[in-house]
Amino acid sequence: MRAFVTGGTGFLGRPLAAALLAKGWEVTVLTREPTRARDLESRGATLVEGDVSRPGFSSGLRGADVVFHLAAWFEFGVRDFRRMFEINVTGTANVLALAKDGGVPRVVYTGAAGVLAPEPPGHPITEASGVKGVLTDPYAVTKRQAMELVLNEMQTGAPITVVGPAAVFGPGDAGQFGRTLAMLVRGRLSMVPRGFGANTWVHVDDVAQGHLLAATVGKPGRMYLLGDRVLSTMDFYHAAATAAGVRPPSRTVPMALARMAARGSELRARLRGTTPFLSRGLLQVGSLDLVVDATRARTEIGWTPGPFEARLRETMAWYVRTYRGTDAPLPIKPGGASAEGPPRRA
Repeated sequence: MRAFVTGGTGFLGRPLAAALLAKGWEVTVLTREPTRARDLESRGATLVEGDVSRPGFSSGLRGADVVFHLAAWFEFGVRDFRRMFEINVTGTANVLALAKDGGVPRVVYTGAAGVLAPEPPGHPITEASGVKGVLTDPYAVTKRQAMELVLNEMQTGAPITVVGPAAVFGPGDAGQFGRTLAMLVRGRLSMVPRGFGANTWVHVDDVAQGHLLAATVGKPGRMYLLGDRVLSTMDFYHAAATAAGVRPPSRTVPMALARMAARGSELRARLRGTTPFLSRGLLQVGSLDLVVDATRARTEIGWTPGPFEARLRETMAWYVRTYRGTDAPLPIKPGGASAEGPPRRA
C-alpha cells in the first residue's frame, strides 16, 4: 500500500507516518522543511518538498492508494487569518482536487471533534451532531470551514473518510497544550482558570491507529470520532501531575481575570511577532464541554485505544525526561504551524 501524508512532521502526522512505515507501507511525506523529516526518511519514507497552500506537488501523490491529509495550522490566538485560511481551507481544497485529478481511491481527512455542534449536558457529541460555528478563534473558524468543504465533497460521492480526534495528548507536543505540560513538570503551572469544561482525551498513538483503521476498514463517506477518557481540564492536570510525580495546580482564577491576562498575552505576542501562550480563543474552547462518543469507531472499524493510565504515564515520563531539571526551552512549534507555516520568532 502506498500512502501520501500531508502534515507528516506534525504532532499527529509523525506518529501516523511512523505507524505506516512499521506496517510496511510505502510512505511519501509532504513537507516544507525536509530537514524536519530526516528521521522518517531514514526509515524509508520519501520526502516531497511542498506546501498544501500551493498545489505544486501533484506528482508526489500520483499513484497513492491513500492520501492522509493531516496538515493544519493548529494554534489559538493567531492573528494572521489569511495565512491560516490558506493552510486550513485552501490547502484542504488543493489536496482534495489533486487527489481527484490523480485518481486516488481514498482520502482520509483529519477533522476535529471540536467543530461539531455541542450537545446538551448528558448528550455526547456524535458523528450526527453536525457542524456548527460556536467558536470565533481563527483556527476554529477555518477548521470548521474546511470540514464543511470536505463534507460537501463527500456528499458528491468523493471517496473521503473523516477522522475526528477529540483532545489529543502525547509525547512531542510542541503546541500550546504541550507547553503547559512542560510547565507542569517544572513546577510552573500553579493555577488554571476556573470554569473549564469537560473534555474527551485521546493519546496521539491511538489517533494514528484510528487513521490506519479508517483507511483500511472504514468506509468512504463516513466520519469516525476518536475520544477515550472524559475528564475536566483540572482533573487531567491532576492525573498528569500524579503520573509525573509533581505537584498539581493548586489554585484557580476567575475566568474574567484569565481573559484579562489573555488580552495581555495577545498584546505581548503581537509586539514580539509570536503566538500568545494564553489567548481568549483558547479560553473559549476550554470553557466548552466537549464530550465525544466514539462508539462508531469502536464498533465499525475496531478502534481500541490503549489503557489510558499507561498512556498518560508514558506521556508524562517523556515530559519529565525532556523538561524537568534540563535547560531545554519550553515547547514551541517550528514555523508556528503543524502544516509548517511561515517562520516566526521564538
